[in-house]
Amino acid sequence: MLFDALTYNERRQRLLQRLPDSFVAVLPPSSHKRSSADGRYPYVPNVNLLYLTGIATENVWLIMWKAPPNDPGEALFVDRPNEHYTKWVGEQLTPEKAAESTGIEKVLYNDQVEAFIDKKLIGKQIDELYLDYPLPGVSGVPSTRAEFAHRLASRYPHLPLTRLSDEVFALRMLKEDGEVDLIRKAIDLSRRGLERAMGRLTPGMIECEFEAEMRYEWTKSGEREPAFQPIVAGGGRAACLHYSDNDSELEDGQLLLLDFGARYRGYNADISRTVPVNGRYSDRQRKLVEMVIDVQAEAIKLLRPGKTHGQWNAEVNERYSKRLIREGLIEREEDLEQVYYHRIGHHLGLDTHDEHLRYEEIRPGMVFTVEPGLYMADENLGIRIEDDVLVGERKNEVLSVDIPKTPDEIERLMRK
Repeated sequence: MLFDALTYNERRQRLLQRLPDSFVAVLPPSSHKRSSADGRYPYVPNVNLLYLTGIATENVWLIMWKAPPNDPGEALFVDRPNEHYTKWVGEQLTPEKAAESTGIEKVLYNDQVEAFIDKKLIGKQIDELYLDYPLPGVSGVPSTRAEFAHRLASRYPHLPLTRLSDEVFALRMLKEDGEVDLIRKAIDLSRRGLERAMGRLTPGMIECEFEAEMRYEWTKSGEREPAFQPIVAGGGRAACLHYSDNDSELEDGQLLLLDFGARYRGYNADISRTVPVNGRYSDRQRKLVEMVIDVQAEAIKLLRPGKTHGQWNAEVNERYSKRLIREGLIEREEDLEQVYYHRIGHHLGLDTHDEHLRYEEIRPGMVFTVEPGLYMADENLGIRIEDDVLVGERKNEVLSVDIPKTPDEIERLMRK
């Protein structure tokens, strides 16, 4: 468990305060995806369910309800004991352990969950139905949770069905002190992986070798999965935002763009650095990297409570485009997207691109990445500098301040 039962109980109480006086809310588990034959992809839990219970085990359901004049209630549903599972897979989550870790007293078996939902909805004075499910869009493939939402709505057409996810996202946007501590540890693990890999960086190295050195440090520390697939992009390949082949040789004189992050107990780091393959920046490379660092420093100052994410992004773009015009890198403000074609940052937490409500104002306690970039394919380079920042009442805190960033710091590290 990441936190104690009291923490999860407090989160569920905050969720209750956002919901009406009469409702049933259902948080189903995510499904386990098959790859081929009898293979399966690694299980990824429903993160909203994880946030409210701390349980990442498969097939767990959470149901919450309120039906005046009775007090609110909640129930958790887990797999029945299965001797075959224990022999082939491992220890199962028992009702007793689930109750102890979550603070939920009523724990039942999940083959009862649909009958339990019916019992709560048929003949009860319930006004609204809430369900947590992802949106596949018209072009996507509906998930098992989205399909369940459709089935539930068709069986209870008289009840308005509302997507619960946004209500949980609103809670997740504001990080508790314990969550920030875990993000700090993910960042520190990221730093250790970077420093290990940079100590071995030399012309002729293959990008995936650098990635392997970082991931070795993270795996050795007990974290087998990174926050995301690292980007290790030398030269002009760095102008591709989500380059992930990581299979090319690094050449003398190139810049190497690194976008990486370790995960620590479910919480993620997301860092970008741009370093010289041979250990020394050219004058041109140094000037451009320092400019991006300057833009990032201004963006961190502009990240203030009371603005929306979009307003912050627009302010940064306005200042960045003017800087690029002064430097002679673009001619007009609207040319910014030719050399910088992504937003300035995103929320960070249990997801690397953490869930959020787009038009909610920035508030103290939110954690953002701040990541300006400069991509110039004609000069065979891409630069991105990214740090993780905790928004404060009066001043922000750069959580990743200990990770070397400036050309002087990077060159000093590489000389070691």
